Amino acid sequence: MKDLLHFRERFDGTAYYYLKYRGQYSSELIKTIAEICGLDGKGRLLDLGCGTGKLTFPMANYFEEAVGIDISSDMLQSAQSQTELLNAKKMKWVRMASENLDPSLGTFRLITSGDAFHWMDREKVLQLCYDRLVEGGAIALVGQGHMLGDRSLPWQKAVQRVIDRYFGHSADGNFGAPHEVLIRQSSFQSMTTGKIHSVRKRDIQSIIGYLYSTSTCNKAQLAGRSLQFERELHDTLQSVDAAGIFEEPVTDYYIIAFKK
Repeated sequence: MKDLLHFRERFDGTAYYYLKYRGQYSSELIKTIAEICGLDGKGRLLDLGCGTGKLTFPMANYFEEAVGIDISSDMLQSAQSQTELLNAKKMKWVRMASENLDPSLGTFRLITSGDAFHWMDREKVLQLCYDRLVEGGAIALVGQGHMLGDRSLPWQKAVQRVIDRYFGHSADGNFGAPHEVLIRQSSFQSMTTGKIHSVRKRDIQSIIGYLYSTSTCNKAQLAGRSLQFERELHDTLQSVDAAGIFEEPVTDYYIIAFKK
């Protein structure tokens, strides 16, 4: 638990980049979750590891109230600022680790987690989520994975080489048993999974910004070498494609299971 919290703290200071450069979840993904779960505007949503609200905001349209929790005050401040800007009155943000879910939060029709569940004590959080769901409620784990994917494209390989020179190799969450395995071992039932494929275009600034939104390439770790890193990354990417525009294969995945 202590190690997981330590890794999550490496996101401190990344909220600006996370909000601006992380890709949005596809509208098809959001609609698919709503259809599978039979959402109709009633009940409450809880989003675990909500960050700046990338998943919370679009899902909130299907509920009477949405609650996002995260351990990062930086992320939550960004989420709250968006709430005020959009005058989204049914949004609520709480600084809390997912491992500390308790009855004071109430019960929920759906509990989600977007690209964050691997950071958690998953077995413990699954049981806590089960307890906080109403009968017939569901948990939905979704994500897009890393921008560099399997590092199969020339530009992805080039970016990884630069990252290795400046940041080395570091852990990126809990990649133990697949989420599906742990769900099958839990109290949840009727699991369904799926993937939605698309392509996103990124320019060089977007690639740099995305990297700064991650725990492994947090700008603070560069200790004054950020300009050097950005210049090398810029030159490297231009050597791959002088136009500086790159295609990122995107796969939105979802894992949904129900409380019966």
